[in-house]
Amino acid sequence: MSVNPTMRLPREGTTIRLVNLRNPSLNGAEGKIAGYTRDNERVMVALSGDGGVVKVKPKQIELLDDRKRRRSSANGHRHSGRRSMSRRSSMKRSNSGRSGGSSGKDVQEQLVETLKSADAMFELADTDGSGFLSFEEFEYYMKRHTSHSIEMIQDVFAMIDKDGDGEVSKEEVRANFFRRRRELMEKTGGSDEALVDDVALMRAAKDADTMFDKADVSGDGEISLREFQLYMKRHTKHSDIAIAELFSLMDADNDGYVTREEVRRVFLKQKQSAKSGSGDKQISMADLLGVHDDDMAELCDDVYSMFFLADLFSQSFWYALAIFALKQTLIMMIAVDLFVNKSFPDSSEVPSMVKSTQFFLMPVNFALQEELVVTFFIYGNIKWHKAILELNPGAYKWKFHMGNMFRLLDGLSFLFINTTLLLQATDILSMFLNFAALQFLQSIDNVALDLAKDGYLSEQLEDVANKVAFMKLPKNNNELLQMMDSFLMGVTFTILEIVWLIKLRLF
Repeated sequence: MSVNPTMRLPREGTTIRLVNLRNPSLNGAEGKIAGYTRDNERVMVALSGDGGVVKVKPKQIELLDDRKRRRSSANGHRHSGRRSMSRRSSMKRSNSGRSGGSSGKDVQEQLVETLKSADAMFELADTDGSGFLSFEEFEYYMKRHTSHSIEMIQDVFAMIDKDGDGEVSKEEVRANFFRRRRELMEKTGGSDEALVDDVALMRAAKDADTMFDKADVSGDGEISLREFQLYMKRHTKHSDIAIAELFSLMDADNDGYVTREEVRRVFLKQKQSAKSGSGDKQISMADLLGVHDDDMAELCDDVYSMFFLADLFSQSFWYALAIFALKQTLIMMIAVDLFVNKSFPDSSEVPSMVKSTQFFLMPVNFALQEELVVTFFIYGNIKWHKAILELNPGAYKWKFHMGNMFRLLDGLSFLFINTTLLLQATDILSMFLNFAALQFLQSIDNVALDLAKDGYLSEQLEDVANKVAFMKLPKNNNELLQMMDSFLMGVTFTILEIVWLIKLRLF
């Protein structure tokens, strides 16, 4: 039975199932209600197994009676089943570790559980979803889950808020949980292996999350082998065999998918190895997986990059061409109106203040042409490489140049229209209003990419749009070429000022 928003909300601890979510990996997942936001508009659900905590609307939960829950458990949801098996295997490893002394796997499990606890507490307390805890949110959470006095809650908040900015970030909550873990280990005589430096742990956790978020293109909370291969091909030069071995290393339960917890275990294990004395000779997992890659540059997030990556005559190919044609058609309509229905005023008709404003707006006019500036940057700093064909068979070299030519023509067209509007203006306010109006047209390609990326169009468009967000090309490392974008920008700006001087008959 589904929950009617008008009826009384179920109490905390009630077993529910998630329904009607856009994320297919969460639909049908089971868990227990962990709490509500203060306005009761969101339900915090602690998913079964290692699923963590998610926030959903009341209408997206379905109550489970015992009979239905047993039948659901017998059928076994793919994701919840996998997480349950992972959870059982984790408990088994933990129990065997306790019977035979503290092992490296014990420590990794402890660290992963500490991270999960910190993140779960943060998600429950962050009722407005801002990514930071205000004191009011923290106080509300503590009063519901502890019996601390207001004075003690204030002291705890001040202790966690290390930078004293009045807000607590997720990193600060994690640091506090690690600090409490360390204090407990020291009191109970924990082994040196367990007492890994807190700063190193925080860095490892952050690197692990960075890698996971970049590789999980589908956003379903798991990395498939295909996603991992795409990520590694973009960021490293490893062979297919090496990539498969790395994936197998992280996929501890051999289910064909890597979870965030599995990635964290590998990163934390690397930090433990470094502490044991052999770490100085080892390459960190962050470097191994290409998290810090200074020799690559990201593609521009627009439909012209979609055109470059798309297969010939595919939906994405025609979609990008259609957006380009739309922008050029609108530009031509504006140009016809400017030169047919309007005229350039004589220099004597333009007030001195307007002339001065035109001069200062010329560099602003150029700076607003993002497509033009990006094209200069690409040809000055990025180069096409045949390795990209392994990830995107349609990303030919000629398409790389053609996509950039579309972008260049787009930028030049808007620069021409903006400059014309500036030179036809006879009052200051109209110049600023025209600038604001044209910004809407200039952003059409970015809006088109966002629509595709967010899944509002077809799956094929969504897939290519997401590839744009993560794809990188090598830098050219040619100092002469790297100066070209600055040179081209300087030349373009000089031309604009010369046109302004000629128009005012000052040159």
